[in-house]
Amino acid sequence: MNVHISFKAAKHHTVEHEIQSQVEKLRGRLQVFRPDLVHLKGVVEQGAGVEGIAVTLNLRLPTGQMAARGSNAKAIAAVKTAFEELRQQLNRHKELLRDYRRVRGGKGVNGHAVPFEETLAAAHLPEAISARDITLYVNTSLPRLRQFVERELAFREADGIITGDSIAPEEVLDETVLAALSDGHERPKKLAIEPWLYGLALRAIEILASSASSDGAAENFVPLEKSARTPSVLTNESQMQFHQPDELLQEEDVVADCHAVSPEEFCSSQEWLALTESALRDLPRSEREAFLLLAVEGFTVDEAAAITGRNHDDIRHATAEAQRRLRKMVPNAMLHDDRRSQSTKRAS
Repeated sequence: MNVHISFKAAKHHTVEHEIQSQVEKLRGRLQVFRPDLVHLKGVVEQGAGVEGIAVTLNLRLPTGQMAARGSNAKAIAAVKTAFEELRQQLNRHKELLRDYRRVRGGKGVNGHAVPFEETLAAAHLPEAISARDITLYVNTSLPRLRQFVERELAFREADGIITGDSIAPEEVLDETVLAALSDGHERPKKLAIEPWLYGLALRAIEILASSASSDGAAENFVPLEKSARTPSVLTNESQMQFHQPDELLQEEDVVADCHAVSPEEFCSSQEWLALTESALRDLPRSEREAFLLLAVEGFTVDEAAAITGRNHDDIRHATAEAQRRLRKMVPNAMLHDDRRSQSTKRAS
C-alpha cells in the first residue's frame, strides 16, 4: 500500500506513532487488493474554531474511492476518529462487493440469466464462407492456387486432353472465383475454404476443356490483340531504363544469403524436379491427382476426397500406387547419391 501523510500542523512523535499503528491495522483489511493499486493519502492540519486538530484521509482502491475526516482538540483522538470512519466505510464497501458477486453469479449485467450458447464455454460452429473470406483468400493465396492450376493444365496437355495454350490459367482462375462467389454452389464452413476452391478449380478446368474440345474452330483461333508480324528488330530499351551499365555493383553492397543453396545443390534439385515431373506424367491421372494433393499440396485424405469427389479408400489406394510407381521410375543411383549427400551434410 502506498501511504503519504503530510503535516500542516505541529508534528509530534506520539501522533506519528498513532498514525503508523492505524495504517498497519488498515493494511490487514486490504489484503484482498493488490498493494501497488492501493493509495492512502492523509493530511493533519490545524482545525477551525474549537476543532483543534483535523485529520483528512483519502483511500483509493481499484474498486472505488472513499474519504474520511476526524477532528478533535487532541491530535491523537482526531487520528483515531478519522481512521475509524474510514474502516467503517471500507467494511460497507466490501459488503457491497460481496453482494454484487452473489447477485451477479451466473447472470448477466442486468441480472438476467445468460444462455449457455452465448457464453465462452459453448462450442460455436464455424460460420459459412462469405464473399469477404473468398476475397481475403484470393488476395493472400492466389499464387499457390495459380501454380496448382498451371500444373494441372500442363499434365492435361501432356495427356493430349487439351491443346497447347487453348486454356489460359487466368481463365480457370476467373471461372473458379466466379463459381465461388455465385449462389449456384453450396458454400462449406470457413475451415474448408482452401480445398473447396481447389475443387472448383478442377471443375473449371473440366468445363473449359470440354468446351474447347467441342469447338472445332478453337484450333484456328487468332487473338486480335496479338500482332501477326514477326518483329525484325529486337531491342532492350525497356530493360535499359532500369539498368545502367555504368552502375557497378560493389562487393560491400552485397549481403550474403545464408539460406541460398550452392550451384551444385541447385542443379541437383532442378534435376530432381525434372525427373519427378517426367515420372508424374507417366502415371495414370487418378493416381497422379491423388498423389499431388496429398504429397505436394499437403491436403488430408478427407480434403482430397472432397476436392476430387472420390471416396477415401480410392484416394489412399491411388496415393500408395503412385508412390510405388515413382520408386520404380526414379533411378536407384540418384537415390543413393542423394542419401550420401544428405549424410555428408549431417556429418559436417
